[in-house]
Amino acid sequence: MGLGGFLVLLIIGQIAYPDSHLLPFTRIDNLVVGHWQKKDAAWELDKRYAATNMGVYFGDAEVAYRSPKPVDLKLQIRNQERIDVMNYPWYLRILPSSILWAHLVVKPLPQPEYTYNASAIKSYVDRELGESCSVQPKNASFRASGSKLEVVKSHDGGTCEISTVTKKLSSLKPVITSTNRVAIPVKVIKPGITNEQASDLVKLLTAKLSGGVAITTGSTAHTVSATELFSWIDPVEIDGKLNYVFNADRAAVYLNQHVAPGVAVTPGVSKVTTYDFMETARQDGKPGQTLDVAGTLAQLKEYVESRRTTVSAATRPVAPTVEYTRSYSPTDTGMSALLKHYAESHPGTFGVSLIELSDKRRRANYQDDKTFTTASTYKLFVAYSTLKRVEEGVWQWSDQIQGGRNLEKCFDDMIVRSDNACAEAMLQKIGYKAATSEIQALGLKNTTFLKGDTPITTAGDLSLFNAMLQSNQMLSQQASRDRLIGAMKRNIYRQGIPAGTSSQVADKVGFLNGLFHDAAIVYGPTGPYVLTIMSDGSNWATIADLTRQIESLRNQ
Repeated sequence: MGLGGFLVLLIIGQIAYPDSHLLPFTRIDNLVVGHWQKKDAAWELDKRYAATNMGVYFGDAEVAYRSPKPVDLKLQIRNQERIDVMNYPWYLRILPSSILWAHLVVKPLPQPEYTYNASAIKSYVDRELGESCSVQPKNASFRASGSKLEVVKSHDGGTCEISTVTKKLSSLKPVITSTNRVAIPVKVIKPGITNEQASDLVKLLTAKLSGGVAITTGSTAHTVSATELFSWIDPVEIDGKLNYVFNADRAAVYLNQHVAPGVAVTPGVSKVTTYDFMETARQDGKPGQTLDVAGTLAQLKEYVESRRTTVSAATRPVAPTVEYTRSYSPTDTGMSALLKHYAESHPGTFGVSLIELSDKRRRANYQDDKTFTTASTYKLFVAYSTLKRVEEGVWQWSDQIQGGRNLEKCFDDMIVRSDNACAEAMLQKIGYKAATSEIQALGLKNTTFLKGDTPITTAGDLSLFNAMLQSNQMLSQQASRDRLIGAMKRNIYRQGIPAGTSSQVADKVGFLNGLFHDAAIVYGPTGPYVLTIMSDGSNWATIADLTRQIESLRNQ
């Protein structure tokens, strides 16, 4: 085939080139779309235009105050029409090799089609600028960047006309080939802290700290690098001027690891002997010593400000640890001292109440009037109101309560298994106000269902409830008392008070999140007593251990 034949074939190919495709080597807005179908090129351009940022700048600001995208303003940008005009005309098709250079002649329309949404633009302006169109100036500052500090530049603030912003956004025609800057003229408000002021402070800090700082600890010294020192510095504004502080939390991590060991002195042990609430003997141990981070950083600041020439590790005393040898009398005072000391030496918050119902009739307590969320101990109060209604003939044991269970079954499940569904169903029938009124009529003044989202009570109130129950002071029928106490004896949760005594126990527990409560009647060899231990942040093992210690002291 000769040259002529090749040219004929080339022209035929050019004539056959589909109008739905863009010419080879075509570039639109820096996007290479040669050979693309026109609809695909338009779709890709639409997507890129929709993702472009439109920076809103106030005055001569170097940083955009806001950078909305077209979607934020519901601005629709379409490229289909400008691409559709890019046809390969017949007079070019018959020119040999035009397919290789025609893209230089066939051009799109100069810009897309822009469709604005006035209400969306107004909503955006109202949301981002409010009614005042006031932009606060930003003071200059500084930040750490590795082994150096760098200035964070200020920018002007100002006030403007809302209508100007709206008009500018309503006429902006964003492109993807350059920065879309919306410049809003403003009445300038200058920042209070200038770049020059920040630069001066950075120069001072750099001059003093760029070589690191040696912190002496006795006869030795530890050099802290500039990178580490700069990471501790926070810029602060004091009386309208840029200043700095050393962040104690960040500095402490490093200083406690590298400097503190050089000054640490282990404290001794003070041995204290007590009897009940009284201290009977003391042998004081020697105080120790540890690093004073705040004092060390204060010296470092004085060093930066040339008020001292060296930095040494500041120290503070550490009190000796205290080792107690305690003993208690088997009296009200002694048992109260045991409760207090035990609670203070174990994790968690406690409320404890002990009432002996026979024999010596001792009473002891620790924070027995402190309120706690009841957890499931509230079911004792529901049980009382239920038994009261049965005795009055208002309710029958055969009444249907919940999930096919009658009152008799639900009552037993509520106490023995701590069933929530039954308790909640019965409480709803009783009513929060009525339940509170009835329980407070017994003298439980710190117990209520009406304060906050959960019922509250105290160790003292729970002990009073169980004491009245055991002593036949709250229900008119022996059968009612026996039913409740019998169910409490069969309670399946036995890890608290029951685990700390060999005696028979009738109790009701409550546990919820970090709450562990146990309200019990203990049938000891010298007669029954009631014990309530309420706690937040403790555990069943601690409650059992406290019970063992109470039992041991009672039996002396």
